[in-house]
Parts: sequence; C-alpha cells; structure tokens
Amino acid sequence: MKRAFLLFFAFTVQAFGSGLAPYAQLIVGDSAGTPHNGVRVTYLGTNGYQFEFKGHALLVDPYFSRVDLVSVAVGSPIRPNIPRITEAMRHVGSKVDAILVTHGHFDHLLDVPVVMSRTHARLIASASSINLAKRSGVSSGDAVTAGDVRRVGPWRIRVLPATHDRLFGKVPFDRHEPRSPGPPQRPADWICGEPLAFLIEINGQRIYIDSGGTPAQLPPNEHVDLAILGTALPDSRTRLPAALQRLQPRYILPSHQDNFFLPLNAGFQFGLLTDFPRVRRDCAQENRGRLILLDYFRPWTLPRQQAAAVSSKSQAPNPN
Repeated sequence: MKRAFLLFFAFTVQAFGSGLAPYAQLIVGDSAGTPHNGVRVTYLGTNGYQFEFKGHALLVDPYFSRVDLVSVAVGSPIRPNIPRITEAMRHVGSKVDAILVTHGHFDHLLDVPVVMSRTHARLIASASSINLAKRSGVSSGDAVTAGDVRRVGPWRIRVLPATHDRLFGKVPFDRHEPRSPGPPQRPADWICGEPLAFLIEINGQRIYIDSGGTPAQLPPNEHVDLAILGTALPDSRTRLPAALQRLQPRYILPSHQDNFFLPLNAGFQFGLLTDFPRVRRDCAQENRGRLILLDYFRPWTLPRQQAAAVSSKSQAPNPN
C-alpha cells in the first residue's frame, strides 16, 4: 500500500508542468529549405526518437499511446492506443530498419509490437524486453547485451551498459522476469529488465542515447556529435556533468522530460519531477556543447562538424 501511494504521488506530481515556451531559443528544427542529405533527428515524445538517413530510418523507444495517469497509478490493465499510434506513424519513415529499446517499462516498449507490425522492422533489445515483446505478439527479436555490435542497413549500433533512475530509492518495476506467464497486462508487468544505452554511428557522425541512469554507470569516454541523455529524475541529473565530461558532445539533448501521461496532441509539457533549469545550468558550467531542445515531430538535421563550428560561435546558449 505504501509503495502504491508513493507511485500515485509521484505520478500526480508529474502531471503538472510547464511547456517549452520559456526556452524557445533552445528549440531547433529544420526550415522548409533544409536539404535532406544529412542525419535527421525527430522527437517522438517520452524517450522516443527517429533517426533518418538517405531513406533509411531507425527508431528508439517509440511510445505513442500515452496511457493516462490514473490507469498507471492504480495499476489498471493497459493496452496500446491504436488511433494515437496511427496518427503518430504519419511522422515515421517508410523504411524503418530497426527499433532499439532501452528497457522494458511500458513507456518504452508497450507500442513496439504494433509499430513492428506496421514497419516490419527488426527489434534490438535486451533478452527481458524481447521476452515481453514476444508475449505481446512479436514473432522474433534480436536479444543483445552490453558489448554487442549490430550493423543494420547504413547504421552501426554499439550496445552499451546502462542503469535506471531510482524513484524513492528503488527502480520502478525492477524485475528481470515477469511475475506470471502470458502477455503483460498492467503497468507493473512491463518490467525494467536490463537497461541498455546505444551508440549509433552513421554518416561519419556518432549519436549516444540512453533513457537516464545513475552515477554508478557512466557513458563511454568517447567524443560524440549528439548526446541524448535522459534527465527525468534526480539520479540522471546527478550524473549529467560526469556524462558530459566523458562524451564531450557537440550537441546536448536532454530527454525523457515531458509529461508522458498526456496525449501528444496536447503539446509538450515538462513533468514536475524534471528540473530543466538545473540541467541548463549544469550544461552551461560544463561547456561541453550546445544545449538544444526538440519539439514533437519537428525534424532537425544534425550539422556536420565544419558547419557546427560556425553555428556554435553565433548561437552559443545563454546560461541565464
């Protein structure tokens, strides 16, 4: 009962936040005349992203159903919202090579079986996430663990170790095996399993992505062009400065900050458990790259190194 109350309290707090308007100068996106010959990044909500290059697409954690707060807080049965998935899929490329999943929680994996059925993409995830997906109707998946490398189409994908943030001292739904046989029905059935991060190499550029974590597990000590770092909870915000020191990214994109209990058509709102002002201050103090934000479904082409050097001088972030 105490745990249920704490989860309900946390989710209730998460339901009230502000939008992107105060940070409009940090939002990037392609203009109508932007050439489509680079790597395009599209934010899909929660920790979901689409990367596109020369007609190929790669998805990470696509989640469009946005299950409502009450259903999650009280543990009601949940299922993919087909109309919301159909609407969001209008923004997904026609050739999706693979879907990467960072861990098995519902806000990362729930919609993946439906998205796979519509894209015929290859699923790359931990063994526990593959197991959940198969229980939900997926016929196959590529189970990976930290240290593995996959080449899919033009993408080179390195699988990296990760951890999950704690909520009130414990990782939510922190199990590696489901409690009961059969398909997952309730939020707690979508267990965390083994969290993963990914380093994606494409077009001579490198993109690191995770969904958060703790200071106990940092990203690799390697330079990247874009670092997408989950910053939803205190653990991941605490590790942010050290993560930036190791990755030395040209661009920093904080992720998993929106209120994922609201439908995407309600527009971006920060969850109250997030603390973007702190994230912004830490990024400015580290001075490791340009801090950016993406709005839902607005593509942005990752600049090449030479163009980025000019851009960073003229568009340096304001730490205030």
